[in-house]
Amino acid sequence: MERHLASLPLHSGARVTGDAELEMLLVRGEMSVPGLDYGAAVRWPEVSEARVALFEARVRADGSWPSLLVADDIAPRGLTELLASLGWSESGRETVLWTRRPVVVPHLDPMLRLEAVTTRSAAEHESLERRIFGLPASTAAGRTAGLVASLAAGTLRAYLVRSRGEPVAVCRLSLLEGLAGLYGIGVVVDRRREGLGGFITAVAMRAGLASGRPLAWLSVEDGNDAALGLYEALGFQPAFRWGRWLASPR
Repeated sequence: MERHLASLPLHSGARVTGDAELEMLLVRGEMSVPGLDYGAAVRWPEVSEARVALFEARVRADGSWPSLLVADDIAPRGLTELLASLGWSESGRETVLWTRRPVVVPHLDPMLRLEAVTTRSAAEHESLERRIFGLPASTAAGRTAGLVASLAAGTLRAYLVRSRGEPVAVCRLSLLEGLAGLYGIGVVVDRRREGLGGFITAVAMRAGLASGRPLAWLSVEDGNDAALGLYEALGFQPAFRWGRWLASPR
């Protein structure tokens, strides 16, 4: 799940590679799509300031701000303490939840229509995502290209819900690392608290498990109690917590 989590930017046009020297995954995105440059899945046999310095120097040489995804109880012991002592700061935390049991898809408004996104409808899906999540218009081209490529490759499925013809909810289903990863789950502001989030999540979860993956997972930002309650009601349970750490400015 940690590697799958780190690899999700593949679907937005980023590159994800394993770096033998740094002993981690490196994620590198286009400049037009911020937040897709970081290291993850650190597997150092021992934590040291020299290893952090090597990673930081490599990333700064590429013109990016050093950033690490660190999973609790999975990353090397003492890594977060070392980063803090070096002036790094944690910019946010989330909890990964997982399930093996599909739930019954709730029956809602009969005027709802569920659509599987195709390469031809990818631009509309991406546009609704930007509207829901408040992403800048400058990211549209890169995100759409990544979405189209992943849909064509079969590593991603995406879903859109319409209500009386109007698009109101979205979800992505990533099929990497042998697992089903749900993300990009969102509902337009004026249609929230109507069960649409649970509806599209249940559909994507069932599709992921039906594809033969042994489990489905998703990640919830700390403090989003409404989303956490929804996913727990759908049968998801905690796996691990993770945080994103940023190097100090120089």
